[in-house]
Amino acid sequence: MNNYAEINKKIEEMQDEIIEAIRDNVKINSIKGEPEEGAPYGRGPRAALDNALELGEKLGFKTGNVGNRVGWIEFGEGEEMVGILGHLDVVPLGEGWKYPPFGAEIHDGVMYGRGVLDDKGPTIGAIFGMKAIRDLGLPIDRRIRVMFGTDEECGSSCVHYYIENGGELPTIGFTPDAEYPLIFCEKGMTGFEIIKKIEDEGNVKVVSLSGGTAANVVTPKCTLVVEGDLDIPETEGITVTKDGGRTTVEAVGVGAHGSTPHLGVNAAIRLFTALKDVPFGGDFQKVIGFLLEKLGTETNGKKLDIYYQDEETGETTVNLGVLKYENGVFSCTLDIRYPKNADAPTVVKNVTAAAAAYDLETAAGDSVPVLYVSKESELVQKLMKVYEAQTGRDDKPMAIGGGTYAKAFKNMVAFGPIFPGQPDGIHQPNECVAVEDLMKSLKVCAAAMYELAVK
Repeated sequence: MNNYAEINKKIEEMQDEIIEAIRDNVKINSIKGEPEEGAPYGRGPRAALDNALELGEKLGFKTGNVGNRVGWIEFGEGEEMVGILGHLDVVPLGEGWKYPPFGAEIHDGVMYGRGVLDDKGPTIGAIFGMKAIRDLGLPIDRRIRVMFGTDEECGSSCVHYYIENGGELPTIGFTPDAEYPLIFCEKGMTGFEIIKKIEDEGNVKVVSLSGGTAANVVTPKCTLVVEGDLDIPETEGITVTKDGGRTTVEAVGVGAHGSTPHLGVNAAIRLFTALKDVPFGGDFQKVIGFLLEKLGTETNGKKLDIYYQDEETGETTVNLGVLKYENGVFSCTLDIRYPKNADAPTVVKNVTAAAAAYDLETAAGDSVPVLYVSKESELVQKLMKVYEAQTGRDDKPMAIGGGTYAKAFKNMVAFGPIFPGQPDGIHQPNECVAVEDLMKSLKVCAAAMYELAVK
């Protein structure tokens, strides 16, 4: 029997214990709450952290706690360390749950609950992957450390704290917090806020403008209210209402993730396209000019002079997300993502210049660098070897526009837990996973931990 087969058999033997441990953690409401002494992200995330650490101690592993923000459980000897990075905090619930969101109930072989996939199931499961390696007595050259943060969903300040306060950095590793087969590249990201103080109201007085839900979501709906009677024809996605001496124009688009804006229809662009012949004049005309002439329906940044394309890692994407006009100030957000051959300072420079040409101000947020690990690297080669051996599939590693926990450390990629074609209910009501799929993923994860721990 080869080592993978032994690991698989051991995971199967522990299935009841694994599922019970995952359910125990899922039952904890670990949505971020108000900070308290000893609980920087609230009582729930701290309780989930304590639960995992207690499990590690119960299983006989070495454990550590960095500021009640990141916990870790470790096995093995050696100077180098394999890091498995997961998280125990979860997003808010939303409405429409079929079963209790913190019930961790299993129905027809499917476990329901917030965090069963993202990321409590894979993280708690990885602890048992380490137990399988230990109990089988498999020889390893690198220590294995399962790390779990408690603020991934709200900015990953937990892992930043871990790094800034001397937490040991892994030599090599992965986060089981995305999808298979493997994500070897995550585009760089820079967020912008475009701002214009409306001092010259022009010919049409704008009362309000609101649209969008988040910077990283294509604007699904946008509403403009102006004084007076505007003669705007209703077209696809455009509704016009006149009441009390005001005209309200509402545009409905199609939402999509900010990393794939071409898959959506931006309601704000649809709105201003419908209004393009209205002589607004004044400062608002400059805003409209920028939105239509430098953004428009194009989502690859060419009009902003920030287009980059790389055969391996894709092209630039630009998403217009949230727009508002209040207290005399217009603002909108841009979420820009770019491949590995892009230059982040040039992106900032050119977007700033494009906005300035319309007398608009630009506030650039933090830039997140590109994550790129060569497909020829030890990390990618070993993980793909495990994936192919454990699944019999020949899927290719991926480059994505989104970002994962892997960006926290060098020489780390996202690996699992969702298989190609598997339903993905992450961040949605009724988040769930078939127990069979979860156990299959944990076998892949355990074999990957072992493979990385052997030089």
